[in-house]
Amino acid sequence: MSGQQQNNGSTQSSNWSDLTQRLISALILATIVLVITWSGAIPFALLVALGAAILCWEWAKMVRGTDFDELLVVHTIAVLVSCGLFATGEYIVALLVLLIGPAVKFVFTADKEAKNLGISLLGVPYIGLPVIAMIWLRGDPEYGFHAILYLFITVWTVDIFAYISGRSFGGPKFAPRISPKKTWSGFIGGVSAGAFAGALFGAYIGNTSLLAIGFVSLLIGVVSQIGDLFESAFKRHFNIKDASNLIPGHGGLFDRVDGLMLGALVAALIAVYFDMSNPGKALLIWNGAG
Repeated sequence: MSGQQQNNGSTQSSNWSDLTQRLISALILATIVLVITWSGAIPFALLVALGAAILCWEWAKMVRGTDFDELLVVHTIAVLVSCGLFATGEYIVALLVLLIGPAVKFVFTADKEAKNLGISLLGVPYIGLPVIAMIWLRGDPEYGFHAILYLFITVWTVDIFAYISGRSFGGPKFAPRISPKKTWSGFIGGVSAGAFAGALFGAYIGNTSLLAIGFVSLLIGVVSQIGDLFESAFKRHFNIKDASNLIPGHGGLFDRVDGLMLGALVAALIAVYFDMSNPGKALLIWNGAG
């Protein structure tokens, strides 16, 4: 009995140690990201470009099981060039680079019938589109910083409260075949909290419909959870736990930004539909206000 108690105590201590490590890593990363985001559009674009290069490396590890090959070079160059072009306003050319990138990767592939080749080629737009979406939103001179801050707050709130709600209430699994730990209580709690956080942010910036921005936040929250689920399915397909061991307690960068990537893409599509010339404002200012 005493041995069982010791074992339980050891497990609880280990869980607490893991949680502490995760919190410390998350706080350090969030602080760095927020400071650079606040510093300006160019520093933010450079940060996103660095993150994109890391994601390309993790993609190569997951899909092809390699730390370095010629396809990684092509993939990284295509994504980084598109980042630079978008940061300087060359939107059409940047999108063309992302479209051509998979074809160039295919040309450089020695084995044209290699397993997972299609997934490998998909990595160019899968990583490239979300990162240029974030660069574009941050580039709005009036609302760029607020747009990215809003996106961070919404997605981070969804992640935090999905974890808390799922652990607190449990219940039916959300997608047991893909991610056995995810529950409906976690999903509902997370996206509800994200919608509330987004509406609060709307109240902070003012001049917008809280109902409308709350609904947009709900949509972004749902999409971010789908992005999280997609990466879980991807990792399950390749039988891996984490994209890499880059971040202590968290795994790889992919494991931290999977929801943010799809959320950023949807946020950018909303801005494209309503006002391409002022993407940050289009995302945040609703109901004719402003």
